[in-house]
Amino acid sequence: MGIFLRQEDVVRLLPVSEAIDSLEKAFKEQGNGTGLNHPRFRAQSEGLGVNMMVGVLGGLGVAGWKGSGGNYGNTMVWLYGGENKEFLAVMEASELGQIRTGAASGLATKYMARKEASSVGVIGTGHQAISQLTAVCAVRSIKTIKAFSRNPDRREEFCRRMSDLLGIEVIPTTSAREAVKGTDIAIAITNVRTLDPVILGEWLEPGMHLNAAGANSLNRRELDDLAVTRSSIIAADAKEQAMIECADLVLPIDSGLMSWDNVLELGQIVSGRNPGRTNAEEITLFESQGIGLEDVAVAAHIYEKATADGSGIKLPF
Repeated sequence: MGIFLRQEDVVRLLPVSEAIDSLEKAFKEQGNGTGLNHPRFRAQSEGLGVNMMVGVLGGLGVAGWKGSGGNYGNTMVWLYGGENKEFLAVMEASELGQIRTGAASGLATKYMARKEASSVGVIGTGHQAISQLTAVCAVRSIKTIKAFSRNPDRREEFCRRMSDLLGIEVIPTTSAREAVKGTDIAIAITNVRTLDPVILGEWLEPGMHLNAAGANSLNRRELDDLAVTRSSIIAADAKEQAMIECADLVLPIDSGLMSWDNVLELGQIVSGRNPGRTNAEEITLFESQGIGLEDVAVAAHIYEKATADGSGIKLPF
């Protein structure tokens, strides 16, 4: 008999630090070949659409899919597995997606940023930026944070809220360049709808780590070609999905500036097959599209905790 978990259950059972740990296990499986991801599938006609993502974690014995439909606000994860390889749970997943997206950047930062990294610049101050900063602060001792977005009121409110949440002063800036300047870690988590980048390669400094997590279609980009080609180590959460969604990478590759051979999967780094950084001067880049493998990993963690404490509504199937 499966269970249904509401949004409030998901948030309570999935702190960012535990989400990072869950994704670490999942990406080790990706690197070792037992973690499989199917690229996001989108279908739309006359304003009605469906969005679906699939992941399998053979080592953990779980599989599932995340789907959304209608106006994409109704998002659910369906989880299967266990000893009997059966239906386990369905859970509301809007907040799940926000937490796991931040956790993926946190995991990449853990493996790719310099150990002594202590400052962050974030471009974008929407809902997704909250978990991005929370996750990065969970894996590095952050002392300084700067933030920029185009809406001054939202920017100021975000900085006040995050300062209270993190116990670190989050300083609003009046330009993206100012937010990135002099930082160890730069995050792009915007709702950009064009191919106009929000971070330029000329702004980058030796030793920086970049997390680009806001754009996942070929008509949206956050980094210019130079920001990508200046990066010595580039990792995507899933290369096959990046090939059809990541304009940051597709555009310079199609222009002949680099090749897909220059792009790793995060699992190759987390599993130890490739280094995330070889020296303190390298610029490193994580391109996050958001993948089903991540959704299944955190859903499995939520389900395990829910069954332990009796959370959820029992379903008749």
